Amino acid sequence: MDRIRVHYWQDEDTWAATSPDVPRWTAVADTYDEVRQLAEEGVRFALERDDVIVEHLVPVPARAS
Repeated sequence: MDRIRVHYWQDEDTWAATSPDVPRWTAVADTYDEVRQLAEEGVRFALERDDVIVEHLVPVPARAS
């Protein structure tokens, strides 16, 4: 099984997630819990695979503008 890394951050009123292992994939939601769930589903959908482990990396501080 492949491990897929997902990075999280908070912008203003939303949470976002991207993965260096899934090009051009992003998820955005109102809360961390929501975006984490979207990542679980979205990574598998984007890769068209269910046999991956989604590695949720610790949320990083808000990005500077």
